[in-house]
Amino acid sequence: MAGPVISARELSLVFQTADAPVYALSKVNLEVEDGDFVSFIGPSGCGKTTLLRVIADLEQATSGSITVNGMTPQEARLKRAYGYVFQAPALYPWRTVERNVGLPLEIMGLDHAVERIARNLELVNLKGFEKKFPWQLSGGMQQRVSIARALAFDPKLLLMDEPFGALDEIVRDKLNQQLLELWDRTKKTVVFVTHSIPEAVFLSTKIVVMSPRPGRIIDVIETNLPGNRTLDIRETPEFLALAHRVREGLKAGHSYED
Repeated sequence: MAGPVISARELSLVFQTADAPVYALSKVNLEVEDGDFVSFIGPSGCGKTTLLRVIADLEQATSGSITVNGMTPQEARLKRAYGYVFQAPALYPWRTVERNVGLPLEIMGLDHAVERIARNLELVNLKGFEKKFPWQLSGGMQQRVSIARALAFDPKLLLMDEPFGALDEIVRDKLNQQLLELWDRTKKTVVFVTHSIPEAVFLSTKIVVMSPRPGRIIDVIETNLPGNRTLDIRETPEFLALAHRVREGLKAGHSYED
């Protein structure tokens, strides 16, 4: 049996500043299994994005250990074992949609780029928009382009840092549904950062509730919701009970203190 996709043990991170050290993460223990959709939720500044960045080798832990697909985060990054979607689409305005999606392939000089680009744009429902420029697209469509770009290498792991946080609720709901369908079609492992309780419950197989800084894991909640769920499930007793448990976990972590 294969090991976990992500395994963190007693993971801590301290930023050294001119004034005083900042304790960002404290003794985080976590396992993410193949095919999981895991959401990190917690108050602003609790270390959600920092933990995602440690997984991606964009930050280095001070102590403890972490593996990604059995490798160090650096090895995983060099082997292109994951795709990363940032909070903002970060698209080049002078490049068309297809050239933005194909940029990682272009940099690495990989073959069959045209086929890969077409396949990934179809996955995010943007077939027919290949020749458009980012400024010709809505915010939601731009973020879907960034997801297609993250899928360029067909990684098994997709890391997403609150990609829908700046979008209005109607667009966000639509993208939540589309992301769930994408996850179901590709069977990828997804790690997703969010501030939204409904979003975390709707998308996830597992919700990681984090405390204020220094970030600790308060609770890990298995959702056990059906895989083919639609937005209507948010009105069910099962969904509301999960949302209540997440909310209680945040309260227990004193997430509402100023």
